[in-house]
Amino acid sequence: MPMPEPSTPSALCWGEVLWDLFPTGACLGGAPSNLAVHLAAVGVKTALVTRIGADALGQQAMQELQARGLEVSGVQVDPERATGRVGIALEGGEARYTLHPGAWQRIACDDESIRLLRKTRAFCFGTLSQESEVGRASWREALQHVPETAIRFCDPNLRGGRIDPNLVLEHMRAATVVKINEHEAAVFEKTFGCSDAVSWLLEDMQVALVAKTLGPAGAILESKAERAEHPGVTARAGGDNVGAGDAFGAILVAGVLANAPLANIAEAANRYGSFVASAGGATPVPTAEFRHQIAQLLGRFAH
Repeated sequence: MPMPEPSTPSALCWGEVLWDLFPTGACLGGAPSNLAVHLAAVGVKTALVTRIGADALGQQAMQELQARGLEVSGVQVDPERATGRVGIALEGGEARYTLHPGAWQRIACDDESIRLLRKTRAFCFGTLSQESEVGRASWREALQHVPETAIRFCDPNLRGGRIDPNLVLEHMRAATVVKINEHEAAVFEKTFGCSDAVSWLLEDMQVALVAKTLGPAGAILESKAERAEHPGVTARAGGDNVGAGDAFGAILVAGVLANAPLANIAEAANRYGSFVASAGGATPVPTAEFRHQIAQLLGRFAH
C-alpha cells in the first residue's frame, strides 16, 4: 500500500535561523525564521528551509521550531559549521547587531527542499543567506521550482546601510511582494538613483505589491491598483523592536494569501507588529484572542 504524501505548507520561508544573543540571554531569531514562526502563529501552514549545526544550539533550535508549529523537514544539519548566532545590543529599544558566520551560509537546494518548493503558495526570502556564493546558487536553483502562481515575498533586511546592488536587484526582480522600511527605502533611492523607492519597485522592478513600514508612524501598502495607509499602533513601553518588521511581513504574506483588502492587511500587520515591539525578543507568543482578531481582519486563510 503506498504511503500517503506528506502535507504541503501554504508558505515556505528560505534563509537563516540564528540565535539572538541579548544581554539577558538567547532567543531564537533570524528574519526568515521569525517570519515563519509568525505565519504559523496566525494559522498559515509554514515550512522553513534553513541550515543548523550539529550542536546543542541546533538541537534546541529544531525543538523550538517544531514546538511553534513549523514543518521542519527542510531544516538541514551541517556537520562542520556551527548554528548561527548574532549578538544584539539594545540602545533605547533599538537593536545593534553583530553577526557570526555559521551553517546558515550553506543552505542547499536538496530533494526535500524541492518537494516543498514545488507545491508552496508563497516563497518567502531575504537577502542575507544569499550573500555567500553557495547560498546564492541554492536560492537561484530554488526559484526554478517555485510555481508560477506562487507569491514571491522578499524582505531585504539591510543592516547598517550595507548593500550589494547586484544581489538586491536580482532579488527585487524575482519578487512579487516586497517589504521595506524607511531606512531601506533611502538606501534604495541613493543606490539606484530613484526619487521614490516604492514607485521604482512597482514600475521598474514590476513588483506587484510594496509595503513601506514607517516605524511607530505605521505603513503604506501600494500596488498599481490600490493604496492603503495606516497611522500605526503604539507599542507598550518595555519592549524592543527586534522582529517587529518580520511580524509585519508575516501578516502581509498571510493577507495576500487570503486575498484580503489592503486596508485590512495594513490594520492587521500594524497591530501584530506593535504586539511584537511591545514584548522582548523576536517571536513572543500571541494569545488565542489576539490571533482571532487578526484572522477576522484578514478573513479565512486558504491552507
